[in-house]
Amino acid sequence: MHTPKKYQETDWNIISGFVRENSFGLLISVQDGEPVGTHLPLELREKAPGEFVLEGHISAANKQKLTLGSNQRFLAVFTAPHSYISSSWYVEEKIPTWNYISVHIYGQLQIQTDEQLEASLGRLMDTYEAASRCPVHISDITTDELHKNMKGIVGFEMKVDEVQSTFKLSQNRHDADYFSVIHHLKEKGDDASRKIAEEMEKRRAKSI
Repeated sequence: MHTPKKYQETDWNIISGFVRENSFGLLISVQDGEPVGTHLPLELREKAPGEFVLEGHISAANKQKLTLGSNQRFLAVFTAPHSYISSSWYVEEKIPTWNYISVHIYGQLQIQTDEQLEASLGRLMDTYEAASRCPVHISDITTDELHKNMKGIVGFEMKVDEVQSTFKLSQNRHDADYFSVIHHLKEKGDDASRKIAEEMEKRRAKSI
């Protein structure tokens, strides 16, 4: 991913927090010379101190499963808030642009055993059921039903060996333009614009 230095984020706590918050990613690989991809939840887990993996699963009917056992390098893409930035928001009118956040993670992948897949599914459910009024745990599913459904998916673990991140948030603008962008994003009122504005506020304190 092309990322000018001023837009690079190097703080792993910020990057990993973004990936966990926006965990519905895109897994990309190459099959017979053609790129293939699947949109799916990818859970970032610290398997050992400083050793991170992405866990996920795809349908057994998904043709991309044929690439899972290969030695190729996979790409997982995570992105969420983004917003158009009008040049009319600048002190002097210039070229409009787009603010966004995106993280690319590269690594090799291995297929999980049934035991690993079951444990991974349990963690996935615990994560997303936590906010439910009546959370369901994997232990609530009968063994027969669980194993029957597990036959229809392929679980995998992808080792994180390279991370690229772009947090393009008007870092190249002077304060007047920067805070004007924040103001106008808040005025737009949509969720994505609000999130971009909040992220920008975190990164530059308004001078008094």
